[in-house]
Formats: sequence, structure tokens, C-alpha cells
Amino acid sequence: MHWFRGRTIRSRIALWAVLIAVILVAVATFVFRAAVETIVSTTTHTLLTSNGASYESAIRTGTTKGFSPPGEDQLLAVINPAGKVVVSSLPDSLEDRVQNLAIMTPGLHTVRISPRLQYDVVNEDVDIPDADGTWHIIEARNSDSGQDTLNGLTLVLIIGAVLLVIGFGISTWVVSGLALRPVTRMREQASLLSHSSTADTLPVGPVPDELSALAETLNAFITSVRSSADRERQMVADASHELRTPVAVLRTQLQLAHLSAGNAVALEKEITAAEGTLDRLSNLTTNLLTLSRIEAEEPPPATTGEELVAEFLRSMDRAIVLGSTRAVSVDFTHEGVPPKSSVAVRTVDFAGLIDNLVANAIAASHRGAAVRVRLEGDTDRLVLTVVDSGYGMSEDFLQVAFDRFTRPAVSRPREAGGSGLGLAIVKAIATRSGGTATLESREAGGVRATVTLPLLPT
Repeated sequence: MHWFRGRTIRSRIALWAVLIAVILVAVATFVFRAAVETIVSTTTHTLLTSNGASYESAIRTGTTKGFSPPGEDQLLAVINPAGKVVVSSLPDSLEDRVQNLAIMTPGLHTVRISPRLQYDVVNEDVDIPDADGTWHIIEARNSDSGQDTLNGLTLVLIIGAVLLVIGFGISTWVVSGLALRPVTRMREQASLLSHSSTADTLPVGPVPDELSALAETLNAFITSVRSSADRERQMVADASHELRTPVAVLRTQLQLAHLSAGNAVALEKEITAAEGTLDRLSNLTTNLLTLSRIEAEEPPPATTGEELVAEFLRSMDRAIVLGSTRAVSVDFTHEGVPPKSSVAVRTVDFAGLIDNLVANAIAASHRGAAVRVRLEGDTDRLVLTVVDSGYGMSEDFLQVAFDRFTRPAVSRPREAGGSGLGLAIVKAIATRSGGTATLESREAGGVRATVTLPLLPT
């Protein structure tokens, strides 16, 4: 309805409540008046028939000679089968119509004499066995008093209905205002949050009702938006910080290449160095985008154990090739992985997880050392273990090893391609899949990396 448009929720609730109240009260008033009118009609009919009860009894007993006159307030007439009025106390206005009244159907009727005068009339037919016809007893009563009573009752009902609707509307306005007060507080808090950098959220009411559920849903949305914004700010900050040095190095290398334009050997050397720097930039950018995608992604689709084992074997092929360039051997095993089980991880992310751990282990290993990789299944999880016998990590670094752009004191130089994002990507993949990633130093030297991924229920 157009008159509800543009109004506040409180106004619409009050208007709808008043509209419904008007309909319900109108129906209740109509039904109540009709019931009262029925009761009045039934009572009138009973009273009128009781006035003629003695005459009916006399007719049925055959004592029709010398009927006693009606009482002072009784209006009635008795008509014999021949159509003659033998007893009458009807007023002249009805006396003239007595023959017409005698042919009315039995029951209560209203006879209007004038706009201001009407009577309630009952025609009773009395049949006597072996008689020549039917006796008629006409009882009447001035209906003005009853009609005035009904009119007064109708007026009282209308006034009461109006007061009830007004009271209902005021009550609805007040109650809806109280009910919507938490919404007002949420709106005010949301307005403050839009101009504030605090970590506050919308207030949640103490009662677990619809408004509390709305506040919790909005708080989850606010938290998600903040997390997304924090990730974007973190990515921009990381990129600006980490890209500054290689970009400056690349600019310097290109300037040196220009200066070496007349020396082919020096020029090739600077171009080769610039290509290495460019590869590092590309790798850093790719890792930043991968990390941002993983952290922002909804729960990933499920991948079967069979697919994960196949991807594990492909990763081992790549690891063997990588290890051969540094004279590091890669030993691997896999067992107990249920082929029909599933894990909430993308195949490409699982491969990235393995590649990062194995690449770190190879880079941290001495020439001639070995890296051991094991994938095994349990009743409710997959466990990936990567063990090296390299330089190891200090206990202090193990506490921050999964943070972005952190590197141990003994590690690869940046020029070798390390960006400090590999372990952060491993941690993000494991966390997104509902699992864990841990590092621990070995007494014999080196580091053991363990990633646990829970199996999805079947």
C-alpha cells in the first residue's frame, strides 16, 4: 500500500497493528451485537408466547367460552377458526391488521406502523383435532424499548471499539519503540564504527532473539570485512616493503647495463643479474598473491586421498630434480592413506605445501645430505612429515618461523630466491583446511616439519 511507503519501521508496525485491530474489533463488535440481538429476539419471543399460554391451554382443553380478559400490559388477540376476533387488547394500529397478522408464519416478526413506531408480533397457530379450523393467538409488544437498548449497546460498542483501537495503537507504538531500541543502538554503534579504527563490534542483546541473531550475523560480517581489509593492507605493506629493495637493485643493474653498452661481457653479466632480480620479483609477487588468495578463500572443495597421493608423487618427482642440483637426495614414503577419504584442500595448494617444505629442507641441507618425506594416513587425519639434517633453526626463530618475510640466521641469501613467504603459505594452507603446521629442531641436527590435515567425515 502506497501510504506505508517511506515510513519508518515503527510507523509501519503501528499502522498495520491499528489496521488489523480495526478489522478484528469491527468483526467482534458485529458478532457481539448480532448475538445480543439474537438473545433479545429469543427472549422477546419467549415472553410473548408466555402471555398467550393460558389462552392456548384453554383452547386445547375446549374451554373457549368466556375467555378471561388479557392483563393490563398484555397486547394480544385470539381469533377463532371462523376468523372472528373473540379476545383483543391490541392497539388500533394493529387491530386494523389483525387478519393479516393471522396469516403470518409462526415466529417473531417486526411490524412497522410508522418510522417511529413498531411492534414485535408473534403468531401462534393452535390446531385442535376434529375441529373445523385453526385458532390463532396474536401476541404483540412495543419494540421501541428493545430497539433503544440495542441502539445504546451499539453506541457503547462503537465507542469502546474506538477507544480500544486507539489504546492498541498507542501500545503498539510504545512496545515497538522498546523492541526496536536495540536496532537504534546498533545503528549508532555502526555509525561510530564507520568513523573509527577500533576493533569494537555491534552490541548483542542478552536475550537470544532475532535482534541478537542479527547483531551476531552483522558482527561476523564486520569481522570478515575487517579481516579482508587487514589482509589487503598487510599485502600492500609487505609488497611495498619487500619490493622496494629488488626494484632498486633492478634499476641499478639496468643503469649499469647502459654503462656497459660498449663491453659485451659486462653487458651480458648485468643483464643476467637483472634477469635474476626479475625472477625474484616475479616469485615474490606470485607468493604474495597466493598467500592473499588462500587467506581470503572460503573453505576449499574436498580432494580425495587417491588424488592427494598422486599429487604427492608428482611433487616428489620435482623434489628429486631440485635436490639433484644441490647434491641432496630425497627419500619418500607413503602409506595408510584411504583412497576414498577426502580432505578440504585444493590439489594445487597441497602441491604448493609439499613443494615449499621440501624446497626449504633442500636449501637448508649440506651437499650429500638427505631429506626424508613421509605421507601417512590415520583414522581421522593425514600427516605429512619433512625431515632434513641441515643447519637447523634457533628456538627463538621457531616461534616466528611461520610469519611473513622471516628467515633464520643461517639460510639462503635473498638472491637465491628465498622470499620468506614459503612457510607462511604452508601455515595458511594447513589452517584453511582445518589442520596444523609445526616445526621442531632435531637433536641430531636439522628440522622436522609436520603438517596435519583432518579427514572430512564420510
